[in-house]
Amino acid sequence: TDLPLRDNEWGSFDVAHARFLLEHVADPEAVVRQMLRAVRPGGRIILEDDDHDVLRLWPAVAEFDELWQGYVESYSALGFDPYIGRRLVGLLDEAGAVATRNDWKFFGGCNGAYMFEELVENFVGIVASAKDTILDTTSVDERTLDQGLGAFRRWSKLPHASMWYGTFWAEGVKGEDISAQCPMPAPDSTANIPPRTVDKLTAMRFLADSARDLNSSLKLDDIYKKIAGRVRELVDYHLFCVLLWNDQTRLLEFNYSTCFGVQMPQEGGFRLGQGLCGIAALERAAICVDNVLQDERYVRHRHPEVEIRSELVIPLIVGDNVIGVIDLESTEFGAFSRETEELLMALSRHIAVAIDNAQLYEKVLANDQRTERELRTARAIQKGLLPARPPEIPGIDIGVIYAPARALAGDFYELLPLDDGRLAFAVGDVAGKSTPAALYGAFAVGVIRGQALRQIREPTRMLEHINEDLCRLGIEERFVVMAYGVLDPRSRQLSFSNAGFPFPYIVRDRTARQLHLPGFPLGLFPGTTYSAASESLQSGDIVVLCSDGFMDCENEDGEAFGEARLIQLIEGCTELPAQGIADALTRVTDGFAGSDVDHTDDRTAMVLRIL
Repeated sequence: TDLPLRDNEWGSFDVAHARFLLEHVADPEAVVRQMLRAVRPGGRIILEDDDHDVLRLWPAVAEFDELWQGYVESYSALGFDPYIGRRLVGLLDEAGAVATRNDWKFFGGCNGAYMFEELVENFVGIVASAKDTILDTTSVDERTLDQGLGAFRRWSKLPHASMWYGTFWAEGVKGEDISAQCPMPAPDSTANIPPRTVDKLTAMRFLADSARDLNSSLKLDDIYKKIAGRVRELVDYHLFCVLLWNDQTRLLEFNYSTCFGVQMPQEGGFRLGQGLCGIAALERAAICVDNVLQDERYVRHRHPEVEIRSELVIPLIVGDNVIGVIDLESTEFGAFSRETEELLMALSRHIAVAIDNAQLYEKVLANDQRTERELRTARAIQKGLLPARPPEIPGIDIGVIYAPARALAGDFYELLPLDDGRLAFAVGDVAGKSTPAALYGAFAVGVIRGQALRQIREPTRMLEHINEDLCRLGIEERFVVMAYGVLDPRSRQLSFSNAGFPFPYIVRDRTARQLHLPGFPLGLFPGTTYSAASESLQSGDIVVLCSDGFMDCENEDGEAFGEARLIQLIEGCTELPAQGIADALTRVTDGFAGSDVDHTDDRTAMVLRIL
């Protein structure tokens, strides 16, 4: 209801989108009015929300119907509208927008349909998360609540169980007649450009925010615009170009160019070693020139209307390969400082990976018949995003095994030594297989690192921030299950949160027990909160995290390896070092499956032994 926008930001946005928000505020009209003020004349306002009266189950489940009614009544008790979905067009009209669309998205299915079990658990989780409010504000008691959820789960197993539900979607546009309320910022405004002297904390925030932003899209055009915008926050340039290496033409070719903020296509490029761009790529080093008129390396390239005075070129490197450069040019002498150069070099790795991932994504979309070389390259890039080897942390013996079932994997892991001596660790699994899962997993890893740079490290906050970033990405039918923990080797305290990942095992005196901590998968529902568990460990204790590929591994007869065998395996090799235990997990499951059986799921395990 009170958006924190600066004066020159009001009336400047193309789209304002409120998703599952209006049902949780006491004054939805005020929110829509703020959205309308934020967009430019002709901009779009999108409202997406629930009308909880539309839920229908067949056969009917009286116990759950009573519980659902209590859930709906809890909204009203809080001063919210559980039927807001039917009012969306009216809200647009009351705010002064011109409504252009009224639609709904079906959420439902039947037993046996894709994702039906997950949908059922989604509704169970929604009601369970509101348990305290339901019990405090309605006539539903705890016994009725538990019976309703139990009956709902039993109903879902019926062969003819069917569910109907939907979310409502309304769109409007802002008319020209109210544009005076929302003046557009002047096109040549430089009020938001920060000074060239940047303190350390601001620099860290710039790098963290930029890394997260660059990893939020897999479209090249979006990434180019994000790069240009992020760099503009740091330094005022006049020309900006992204040049990428083309193996066929053997040139650094212009892929994106702007001149005074206006996109301007350019053709051609530079040979390796030609001009400042070609030399920066050849030498894999940044080049900053205060006066190009006095530098014999400078080569002018099709800018007859612009007199360039200074230039900064930053190479883009992925692994051992230079994939291109970003080129900043100015009509002023000495426009680029050493500090700017250092910050852009630190950001260049994130830029390079974001561009490389987006290029791979576009190739996959354009060509379903991927070549083996492209898959090897993709796997190398994906592997390069994961830790090359476990870090050396005094007091902890670390072992990791990563066994993709295909060329590209949906599993991922991360190990982050923190500056206070603690170790942050994560193991995750993306829903789905192959390339889409791998790209989604790569995005998740980028988000984890970006949040860590922003000093967000505690398990619950980390999962909540990752969930919001994945939800904003908006890729349907994709989600991540992930375990995240922080281990202090000095106090031997483990803090742990879970988002739908298989429960970890804690082994003491050759006996394994599970750390039960449920949680919703990441990327499904904005605003989800997570719980944390704390464990006091002892010398010799072992923490084991395994993706479900180990238990789901099948032999030639279709028999799953299962949890009982997994526990027996873990308890039987506790005398081994951490990496030995991790290796045993894949070795034994490989033997169980047999040499002629291909694994259908990725297998990733992390073992932490307290010394």
